[in-house]
Amino acid sequence: MSINFLISVAISLIVNFSYFIFYLGSNTSVTGHRPPRVPMEDSSVFLILQVLYFIVLSFILLSLTTANLRKKSSSKFVVQLLYCVLVCVAFYFITPNLTRSGEIDIQMNARRIFSPMLTLKSCFTLIVAVLYGKIFELVYQKQHIVIENQLLKNENLQTRYNMLINQINPHFFFNSLNSLSMLVRAGQNDGALTYIDRLSDTFRYIIQNGSQGLTTLGEELKFLDAYKYLHEVRYADKLFFDIEIDENLKRWQLPSMSLQPLIENAVKHNSITRSRPFHVSIRTQREFLIVSNPIIPKIDAPGSTGIGLKNLSSRYVLLTGREIVVKRSAEEFSVELPLIPPQPCV
Repeated sequence: MSINFLISVAISLIVNFSYFIFYLGSNTSVTGHRPPRVPMEDSSVFLILQVLYFIVLSFILLSLTTANLRKKSSSKFVVQLLYCVLVCVAFYFITPNLTRSGEIDIQMNARRIFSPMLTLKSCFTLIVAVLYGKIFELVYQKQHIVIENQLLKNENLQTRYNMLINQINPHFFFNSLNSLSMLVRAGQNDGALTYIDRLSDTFRYIIQNGSQGLTTLGEELKFLDAYKYLHEVRYADKLFFDIEIDENLKRWQLPSMSLQPLIENAVKHNSITRSRPFHVSIRTQREFLIVSNPIIPKIDAPGSTGIGLKNLSSRYVLLTGREIVVKRSAEEFSVELPLIPPQPCV
């Protein structure tokens, strides 16, 4: 509303300024003689009335052209344009008019109802209002598309997060309960209490940080500490994690829950035995976090669907604009996760 008013004032000033220049030129004949002068006071009042008149006219036209942007269509635009023309025609007849004798009247009472200058001013106001309405509509649609894309992005991330949670809950949770039951039956009460604490830390991180988007590498490593402990208890003396992290990179960022699907896939799709212990390597190299493991496929194991890795890749692109690098050879599988520099403090 306030923007329409400011635009209306600008249109009125432009229209009356151009008219004033034209009026000065047209009031001088070829011989150099001028018509009788109008008193200065009447001219000032007339100019004020003209400015106020075109402010009101412009504001009404702008209000019509910028109304109901959500329901815009070609047919409704034609209807709005028709309304604007009718408003201009109606206002034309009540336009303030200054007679040669210096009296202020309306155009309807003038000797000549048709005025080329007034028609030009009204058409200019109408065209500017219609163009502004179309530009305003395009800007609104662009902003609306940006907002919709952001909502779709958030919904996509939330959906992928929910899929990740649903993937963790049925498998990981029941395996964790089995490991906890094993510790209790073995009489390892201290180990069982520690296991419960680490299980609690794991699910607390999933609930609190999983839907936040980006997190620091340090926070992700705290989650890893609890998460790998649960696996180490389950695969006693068979599963090991080799971790080498540059301390300077712990404040760098990455999407939360990035390590979980990589570790889960490594454990799920590879054979882990006491005779051949399984090592998962997690290290930093330059500005990447690299997770790698040897390929020791299980016998008669179902093939991987790749859903977890696809979700991780999509989340990385959506949140950081960068892609993960997946490398696979005959003996090793690795994923390079690009780290994002921390945002500077304002």
